Amino acid sequence: MNRSTQNLVLLLVGLSTAVMLVKGTYLNYVKPGLLPWLAVASAALVVLGAVSIARDLRQASAHDHDHDHDHDEHGHRHQPWLGWLLLIPIAMVAFVVPPALDARGATPAAVSAPQRRAFPPLPPGDAPTVSLPEVVMRAAADSTNSLAGRSITLTGFTLHQSGGVDLGRVVIVCCAADAQLARVHLTGPEASTAAEHPEDTWLKIEGQIVPGSSHANDGYIPTMTVTSVTPVEKPANTYAY
Repeated sequence: MNRSTQNLVLLLVGLSTAVMLVKGTYLNYVKPGLLPWLAVASAALVVLGAVSIARDLRQASAHDHDHDHDHDEHGHRHQPWLGWLLLIPIAMVAFVVPPALDARGATPAAVSAPQRRAFPPLPPGDAPTVSLPEVVMRAAADSTNSLAGRSITLTGFTLHQSGGVDLGRVVIVCCAADAQLARVHLTGPEASTAAEHPEDTWLKIEGQIVPGSSHANDGYIPTMTVTSVTPVEKPANTYAY
């Protein structure tokens, strides 16, 4: 790869990153908190690529054409059109965006004995909305048992298992490469209603976590007694953080 092609790739990578930032599709790959860093990186790549290409064009115009001809006759003819072929995969990254990971693309959460600690109180209200990953952590490690006797509201997608149905969310810490699957087992009077929905249907459910249901034998997956099930639209950003 010659210098001109390298500079072209630099520019195209910066532009494709900028397109993903503007369209918001970068959220399929990384968490929202990385937006400022991606913006700076994109701007730097575009500036460096543009400046380098402009410099190469100035240098090329100053070269003697006879020298270029002699250089080509020695078997070193450059084929600049090959560099433009790199536009195809780079453009696909910017404009043909793969969907966010779902349960099939996420790794099940690592099973390890959690260190018990005190969690802050749940939000006030009859059934406060709590993120599904937080519920999984509270059920496994909260020394204050803040979930005991509290109705909560969760949102996630259905996962049909041999023993019933689960509610899941894909969790990322930094980017899609570290994505893990968090889930809760559903039981109770309305669990059958949740089970009637197809796989990967997004639901908002209300209910209570069964005390002591999070244990090592089940991978620290808690069980929730469901009292209400409401289908919801799939969110634009499906990840939890």
